[in-house]
Amino acid sequence: MLLLDWVFIATLSSAILFALFSLFCFFRLFQIRKQLNQLSLIRSKNTRKRKKIRRKIKKTTVKLKKQRRNLLVFSILAICLCATAFYSRYYQATNLGEQDSDGIVQGYYLLNETVNQINQLSENNNSEKVENNLRELAAKLSSFGMRGADGRLTSEGQRLLSRYYNQMKELGLNLNNQSSEMVDNPEKREEYISVIQKTQATQKKIIEYFKVNEQALQQKK
Repeated sequence: MLLLDWVFIATLSSAILFALFSLFCFFRLFQIRKQLNQLSLIRSKNTRKRKKIRRKIKKTTVKLKKQRRNLLVFSILAICLCATAFYSRYYQATNLGEQDSDGIVQGYYLLNETVNQINQLSENNNSEKVENNLRELAAKLSSFGMRGADGRLTSEGQRLLSRYYNQMKELGLNLNNQSSEMVDNPEKREEYISVIQKTQATQKKIIEYFKVNEQALQQKK
C-alpha cells in the first residue's frame, strides 16, 4: 500500500473520530445549557441557599464554556483532517503513480528510439543490426500489454493510459512480425512511422492531462 493510501486512511479515520467527539460535545453542551437555565430559574429567600445556587451557576457556566471550546476545536480538527483525506485521494486521482510514471518514461524513449531505427533503414545503414535493434524494441513495446492503469486514477486518466498501453502492445507485436519487411519497403516504413505518431499523440494527451514535465522526459531519452 502506498504512502498516500495510508495518509488517506489515517486522516479519514481521525476525522471520523473527531466528528464523533464533536457530536458528543454538542449533546453535552445542550445538557449543560439546559441545566444552567434550570438553575437560573430557582428562587430562594434563604441566603445560604442562594449562594450555593450562584456557585453552581458559576461552575456550570465554566463547564459550558469548556464544552463550547471543545466543540470548536474538535469540529475544526474534523474538517481539516477530512479535507486532507480527500485532497490526498484527489491527488492520487490526478497524478501518475510510480508504475505509470515509469511506463510513460520508458514508452517515451522506446517510441523515439523506434523512429530513429526506422530512419536508419532509410539511410541505408547496417540493416541487419537495425533489424535486430527493432526486434529488441518490439519485445519491449509488446510488454506494455501486461500493464494496467492505476484504478485510483480518474476514469479519463485510466482511459488514456489503457489506450496508450494497448497501442504500444499492438505496435510491438506488428513490428516484431514485420520488421524484416521494412528493410526494402519504404512504404512499410512510412506506415509504421504513421502508427508511431498516433501512439505519440496519445502519449502527448497523457503528458498534458497529468501535467508531466516533457523536458525531463527528453533528458532521459
